[in-house]
Order: sequence, then structure tokens, then C-alpha cells
Amino acid sequence: MELYKVFKTETDPETGRKLIRLTEWNAFCYPLYYFIPSITNDNRFLVYHKCDDTGVQLRVLNLQTGEDKQLTHAANSADEAQWRPWCTPCGDGVLDHRSVLNTVNNTVVYFDCNITREINIETLEERELFSLDKERYPISQSCITPDGKWFVFSHIDKSFYYEMTAGNWSDYIKYRPLTKDCTIQAYNFETGEMRDILILNAVMHHIIPYGSDYFAINHPPTESGILFTGLEGRWYTHIRTKSADGRVANHCAVTNRGIVYEACKFHGDNCGGIYHPFTHRYIEYKLPEFFGYTHTGFDPNGDLIFYENLNYDNTGIHCHNMYKMNRYEIDGPCSWELLMGNRPTYGSRSSQKSHFHPRVTPDNRYILFTGGYEKTRTNQLYLLDISDVKPTENLPDLE
Repeated sequence: MELYKVFKTETDPETGRKLIRLTEWNAFCYPLYYFIPSITNDNRFLVYHKCDDTGVQLRVLNLQTGEDKQLTHAANSADEAQWRPWCTPCGDGVLDHRSVLNTVNNTVVYFDCNITREINIETLEERELFSLDKERYPISQSCITPDGKWFVFSHIDKSFYYEMTAGNWSDYIKYRPLTKDCTIQAYNFETGEMRDILILNAVMHHIIPYGSDYFAINHPPTESGILFTGLEGRWYTHIRTKSADGRVANHCAVTNRGIVYEACKFHGDNCGGIYHPFTHRYIEYKLPEFFGYTHTGFDPNGDLIFYENLNYDNTGIHCHNMYKMNRYEIDGPCSWELLMGNRPTYGSRSSQKSHFHPRVTPDNRYILFTGGYEKTRTNQLYLLDISDVKPTENLPDLE
């Protein structure tokens, strides 16, 4: 990756690793959700959210020249843009956390209320793709198949969704099992075909491509978990179901090695694993005892197994770092190494804007993550240099 020379650098005091700060706005800056790419395949452009008092819009940063420009000018009402119940209110703008980068043609698909638009990140040429009925509400962190042909997303009855997410977490849990007709749909960019994949009585918040023909989706109606389906639709299976110790799979990342995940009873007491959805072969391993709320780090190749660790209590967040697995051991504890030391983040602990959500860049030299910037007390986009980090050893072939 060729990087603009004027980007500011820092050093992680606990590991000595170099950090490169890519943004410096008086606003919260965060990438597209880490299940999907934010950086183009040629490592030239980064698409990200900028959220301030005026609302949330998408921007594109040229990583080689430092040129930064606004992509979108969406004007949703404040009731529309927030990603409920997982994030904080964000004013007007694009529907938060639901935009997708198409790495085949370097376009971005985003929702302007119920209107779905596509914009080219270099030419800024824009077109409207389709509109949803006003009674529906787009709810998922969506995806585009790696071949660039299909945009896949989910939506739900708008009035029910607002009722379900109007209060706190306990209100959401109460309404979640009552969900009716959450629809996962796929839109074909070439033909305009709109295809129903699944209609489920569950809230599908994450749709993650597994190649160009299959998807991992989250979650079942009464627990966390990983469902698996195909582009043809009308079927699904639940992989890595609840284990006898009560752990359920939560965050997961689709890699060339299989689906990497963490499983927990709540925040803490975690294990990790890799599951191949076609052979049903898998491995699991205990995560360090001090891990709290955990996000599975995303290396698309599946060679580096790493996790984001967040520990907090009612007084705030106390520990936010990343650890990598050095070596997988079949019959004993795995070896772990600090990848990045404790770093602050700002904003509500329940906000998606305050998690690292780390993803390895296409050239395997950096981890893109969201980290705290003390000068503005906001979160900005950073690269962590991992050019010297070796892949996790002794990982089995699950095919």
C-alpha cells in the first residue's frame, strides 16, 4: 500500500507498533462495517462515515494523495438515519452503517431514506437503483457479492421496528421474538431483478457474503447465532448452534479458511472458533480469561486469528485492545500476543462508533480500525502496521 506521506503517525506505547492516523475531523469517523470492505482492492481509496452535528454522510479518502471528498448528500430525518438499536442517534443523512462498497467497479450503494442509490467514488456519477415501500425499513449491515453482481440487504415493517427499538436493550429483547416477515432481498445490478432470499420471523442485522453464492446472516430470533443460506434462497441452516456450556456464536467473519467467530454466554467467558459451512468441520479454542466484550478481528485470508477486547463496567470503558493467536494448539492452551495495547475510544459504549471493528487491509500490511483521538475526543480512522506479524501457526485445513 502506497500511503500519503503527510498522514500523522503515532507509536503504540505497549507494543512499539506504528499507528497511522488517516482522519482528523471534529467528528466521529468510522469505516463501513468490518464484515465488508472499506478499502478498494487496489488499496487506493477508503470509504468511510463522517458523523457530526450536521448528520452522517459518506466520504472517500485517496490513500495515496490524501485527497478527501464528500460522496453523499442524503437528507433523511433524524428518526431515519440511526441504526437501531445498536448505535447512537446521528441526525440527518445516509442510513447509518448500511452502505456497501462494490470493489468490482468502485461504487458505493447507500440508502437515502427508502431510496437506494449508487455512486462512483472517483467520478461521483450517481444513479437511483430502487425504492422500498414507505411502510418498510432497511435494517441490515448489507453486502455486495464479490463478483459485483448482487446487492443483498434486509428490511422489516417500519412501525414494528420503531416500536421494538424505541426503548432500551430490555425493550428490544422483549420485542425481538415477536418479529414478523423480516425480508432478505437481493438486487441484480445488471438486470434490475429483485429476488427474495428469505422471509423470516427474526431480525437479520448482518448479511455477510461467503463467496458470490452464499451468505452468513445474524441472528436467530431468540439468541445470537450464525445462519447460512444461498443466493437461490428458500432455505437456511443454523451452524455452530448453542453448545452445552451455554455459549452462542456472536460476531463472525467470512474468510478463505471458513467462518471465524467468538462464542460467549454474555460479555466475557469467551471461546473462539473456525467453522467450515460445507464440510461442517471446525475447531474451537478458549480465549484469554480477561477478555470482556469481544469482536472477532477480520483477516479475509483467515491466516491471522485476532480479536478486539473491550472491558467495561457502569463507570465506563477501562480496557480496549487487540490480541493475536500465535499458534493454535489442539490439546492445550493457545499462545496469545498483544497486538495493540490499551487505547481509548469516545462516545457511548453501546455505540458502533466506539468499537475498533478491526479488519486487515487488502495488502495484508495493516489493520484498519476505529480509535480514539484525544484532541477532539472523537474516534478517527487508523492503520496499525502489522507488516512484521507472522500468520497464526498450526491452523488446520477444514475443507
